[in-house]
Amino acid sequence: MKLNLNLSPWKKNAAIIAAAVTVVAGVVAGRERPSLEIIHERVKPIADDGIDLARLQRPEASVPQNDPFARNFGQPKPAQVSNAAAVQKPVAPPLPFQYFGRLTQNGKTDVFVMRGEELIALAAGQTIGDYRVEQVAESSISFTYLPLKMKQTMDLQ
Repeated sequence: MKLNLNLSPWKKNAAIIAAAVTVVAGVVAGRERPSLEIIHERVKPIADDGIDLARLQRPEASVPQNDPFARNFGQPKPAQVSNAAAVQKPVAPPLPFQYFGRLTQNGKTDVFVMRGEELIALAAGQTIGDYRVEQVAESSISFTYLPLKMKQTMDLQ
């Protein structure tokens, strides 16, 4: 018996492509199934590494942690309040100035400081960056760090 298939060329190509996809899918699917021998090889006894796993267990809570029906819902817990009190106050950075010297001419004294490589003459009430000069005395210069409104003093030597 002879089979006479008169198929158009695009139908032949479609049939060949479908057959090829089926064969490739079968091969790939066969490769994805792990054998039992491989699974048994992976399971090995774990050596004792000194970690106490019992310490990692959380105790069961007798009361829900976030109870929306509790009277104090949304208010900080006492432990959180104590943590807020432990937060340190902000501190002004160290003064970026170094005392350079003073110059007295005609009864007027000018005090000079260095900021990096910049020489600056100071006067009370002057603002230099984030600092305001509050007072220039014989033994010290008083500054206010403006972002935190904190007073700082530089001793003159």
